[in-house]
Amino acid sequence: MLFLFWDIDGTLLRTDRASLHAFQHLLKNQYNKDVNLDKIQTAGMTDCHIAGQLLELVFDRPATPEEVQTLLLRYEAILPKHLAQRQGRILPHVKENLMTLYRLPDAKQMLLTGNTAAGARAKLAHYGLDHYFNFSTSVFGDDCTDRTCIAQAAQRGIERYYASHLTDSHFVVIGDTPNDIACGKAIGAITVAVATGRFTLEQLEEHEADWLLAELPSPAEFETGLRELVAKR
Repeated sequence: MLFLFWDIDGTLLRTDRASLHAFQHLLKNQYNKDVNLDKIQTAGMTDCHIAGQLLELVFDRPATPEEVQTLLLRYEAILPKHLAQRQGRILPHVKENLMTLYRLPDAKQMLLTGNTAAGARAKLAHYGLDHYFNFSTSVFGDDCTDRTCIAQAAQRGIERYYASHLTDSHFVVIGDTPNDIACGKAIGAITVAVATGRFTLEQLEEHEADWLLAELPSPAEFETGLRELVAKR
């Protein structure tokens, strides 16, 4: 059994910074603050972490967990509108690969993402990709600032939900940032890195993913490559 954990932003799609524009809108309207989004690190980070960074710039102090969750709830409410306003796109070969893997009897597709659960669903639904994933065994960045702890939660969830299918099973983490590679390695997963986000092939190469790609290949090539990686384990 292949348990495939996908990142979203920079791996499956680009939203033309819809999330950051939604956060920026909230900070202006809720706190009358114009925040320079270039001052914070977003690639590979969880929404919880991003919200905390933004509020620290607003308050000039660390935000409380309650303040972070309030901002995230407001963000989730306005994200669909901002997705509709931006010129995002599905990345090359994504839909074909998701469709092919979805039909395989020995593959399960889930999300391992820094997005909140509601934010992830909004993004994937906007681009018509949400039905390819099992959300009940996916893991999100609602209240965790560390992607490694999210990966560990993903592993525990699979062990509970698919206990009878764990013999000869393999976890695969697919993402576009060093953090995706690191969290995959933290749970002993096969790591696939695609240079379709903010990190170049050369930058990702330093983090030694099991398979490094400029972009997702054709479904036949991708499935073959995954099974070759499994055979080497």
